[in-house]
Amino acid sequence: MSDEAVQDPLEVRYGLTEVADLGEYVEALRRLLERGRRERCVALVSEAEAYAAAELLGQFAQLDPHAAVNQLAASLASRLYSRLGA
Repeated sequence: MSDEAVQDPLEVRYGLTEVADLGEYVEALRRLLERGRRERCVALVSEAEAYAAAELLGQFAQLDPHAAVNQLAASLASRLYSRLGA
């Protein structure tokens, strides 16, 4: 059995299963993004996929720029654009 087969699902591994409401979800995602800034970068998607994800996150963020989850989307879109050199 491979190591991947015995690992916890991603939502368990990254602590998203314990959230009770949108506020806790946003806080869990915020912690995850902070953790991601300290980890070594690994290419998981192509440049085109990363650009498409950044575009979608940016569009979502503009729907309600003051909502906490949308601010996280904007932050992540910005980081993706930055890494893409855009």
